[in-house]
Amino acid sequence: MKKIVFISILLLVGVMFCTKAQTTLINALQLLQQKNFVPAMDICNDLLAESANDPSVLGVRSQIYTATGRYDQAMQDADKALSVDQKSDRALYAKGEVLYYGKKDYNQALQQYDDAIRSNAQMAEAYSGKARAYMGLQKQKDALKVTEDALKSFPDDPELNYVHGLLNYQSGKHKLAVDDYDKVLLLDANWNTCQVFLNRGFANDALLKPDLAMQDFTKAIMVDPNNAGGYVARGNLQYNQAKYLEAAEDFRKAETLNPDNSVIVYNIGMSYYKVEDKATACRYFQKACLMKNDNACKMVVVNCSDRK
Repeated sequence: MKKIVFISILLLVGVMFCTKAQTTLINALQLLQQKNFVPAMDICNDLLAESANDPSVLGVRSQIYTATGRYDQAMQDADKALSVDQKSDRALYAKGEVLYYGKKDYNQALQQYDDAIRSNAQMAEAYSGKARAYMGLQKQKDALKVTEDALKSFPDDPELNYVHGLLNYQSGKHKLAVDDYDKVLLLDANWNTCQVFLNRGFANDALLKPDLAMQDFTKAIMVDPNNAGGYVARGNLQYNQAKYLEAAEDFRKAETLNPDNSVIVYNIGMSYYKVEDKATACRYFQKACLMKNDNACKMVVVNCSDRK
């Protein structure tokens, strides 16, 4: 009798540990979606310290590696997870992500997302991954069909609504794109918020609503001050409104964050060129020309021939 009770306690402890581990892993996924990569990685490492070959945890850690640009490590974790469980939906999806983002191999990524769906038809992110892969393959109709079919089952999934917004924007349905991005923010204000604001800003700009676009680009910068894209977007908008010095300031901030982008450097030069600050403009044109920017080189020839 004592033996039976002892075994029952062991089983109960095992179930409790499993449930706790699953809950903790869900927390890691939420942190990953919010781009809080360090605490998400810490959770995965702690779980792997207790169970080194858990395919779900390895899959999540693979996603974190992918999100932070460590693609070799991401692939290692995904392959290790699949060697343990070939049908692990999380591992299959994670491998799709590293193939999509790290290798730009959209065909192979598509296969991985399909395999993840076959393993778990309720994995909403696998459908959005599949749609993204079709978009990478320039198969917009297929991407739209996957997205709209999936939204029937997962109407409140932020990423599916976000992808739907991308597709609406690409097809010129800018008002519908804004509606999609509004829904994403309503569903989860922490889901990829910077990019949602940026894309909503582009859609509002296309709708000839520059004030709303400016608000969105500024919100994107507030959410992530280290995202060069926000400053570039706001700088372009200000440039188009003839606010050249304000544009130059945004472009300079973008250059600080992304110093190897010759287009940003060229844009700084053009902003100063528009306010007739030839000396400053030529300095940036020459810098961009050295970075192999053809437009900058043309501006140097035409406007800066008197300068070394």
